[in-house]
Amino acid sequence: MVYILLFISIVNAKLPNDVRWVVESDEYKYNCIQTYQMAYHAIIDECNKVDNPTIIMDLDETVLDNSQYQVSLFELKETYNPESWSAWVNQKEAKLVPGAKEFIINFKKIKGSKIIYISNRMDKNLIPTKENMKSLGILYDDDLFLLRLDKEDTKVVRRNEVFNGTGRMLDHGSHKIIAYFGDAMGDFPNDPYYNWTVNKFIFPNPMYGKW
Repeated sequence: MVYILLFISIVNAKLPNDVRWVVESDEYKYNCIQTYQMAYHAIIDECNKVDNPTIIMDLDETVLDNSQYQVSLFELKETYNPESWSAWVNQKEAKLVPGAKEFIINFKKIKGSKIIYISNRMDKNLIPTKENMKSLGILYDDDLFLLRLDKEDTKVVRRNEVFNGTGRMLDHGSHKIIAYFGDAMGDFPNDPYYNWTVNKFIFPNPMYGKW
């Protein structure tokens, strides 16, 4: 056991700082927990004012922690590619972003609450995504998933389907969203009604993104 722990420590010591910060640091852990706790207290009053409080959440690095995929890329001396990412998703081994499970469970206790997941995971990987979430104890029967169909199927397109009750949302009707959760600016609408720490909540992700 000592040798195993020593090996793990040596491997992690060689990781790039961005990945190591997510994998090892308390700062990352408590940033996420703090954001989720702040979010719950910020939206609870609004939830009690509406019949069907609905939130939109991104998945990767917002709910699901894929840092081990980044570790494997480093160990294999590879960079991100769609094939290895799809293989990772199908392994169903993503963990939870700290604080995500507690937030989701508490939010789902609210009468009529609904979560819509808008993620850039490909729609062909919906089943393994759900199975991964089920194994983590955060999948609910009324969850809605709008995963990406193709390059043109942007998050803006999918958010508009939610707002207007069109496309994949035709059978579910339009929804007013009380809060958004994500790790990148593209996870949030450009709408002055939504404000940081009030109904927009962003999570740290130094491992990848567009800056």
